[in-house]
Amino acid sequence: MHGYAMIEVLRSGGFPRTQGGTLYPLLRRLEEQGLVSHEWQHDTAGPGRKQFAITDEGRAELTRAADAWRQMDEALSRIRTSRQDNP
Repeated sequence: MHGYAMIEVLRSGGFPRTQGGTLYPLLRRLEEQGLVSHEWQHDTAGPGRKQFAITDEGRAELTRAADAWRQMDEALSRIRTSRQDNP
């Protein structure tokens, strides 16, 4: 999807302050790391725009990051439960 569509998805998903000044540098860094790629989409009704897509490497990193997040969530839940049992 293109950047503006990503911003709209992020805003509707609970990140209302997301702006292009935050998203586009992040996309550039992800592209430099080989995690996303882009193609120019040309439209006869307006200017062209970049269409971004996640790469295979990006999917692998997303899986790794999601697993790490899940492990952190489980560890924090154990700590929270432990502190409630032993204030």
